[in-house]
Amino acid sequence: MKNIVFLFFSIICSCQTSNVIVSSKPIHIKRKITSFKENEEVRILIADNNDIIEVFKENSTKKCKKIEIGKTRSFKIIPVSDLIQQGINSPNEYILNDSTIIKYNYYYSAEKKQNICIK
Repeated sequence: MKNIVFLFFSIICSCQTSNVIVSSKPIHIKRKITSFKENEEVRILIADNNDIIEVFKENSTKKCKKIEIGKTRSFKIIPVSDLIQQGINSPNEYILNDSTIIKYNYYYSAEKKQNICIK
């Protein structure tokens, strides 16, 4: 009898929950870059829909990937904003340094470190 009650209870509970899968697998996105900000370690590309793409600088090579402001580019990224716990007091703000705060819609990070040249 206990087994039947437990089975019935577990079926009801499993039917009422919604499973959300949060993944950190890299994906490809296309965004039109409208501006950028940078510091010593990172360059933040800002898209036309207020998405930001964080690209860490690579120090080992002088080769750079050219990006033109106003052009649409494809990026292989990891969706960081999907991994952040969103709460009532969790604003969508990226703090670049003490004086630069960037408000964003979605926050992505480039899969690999790379040097970027902005035209």
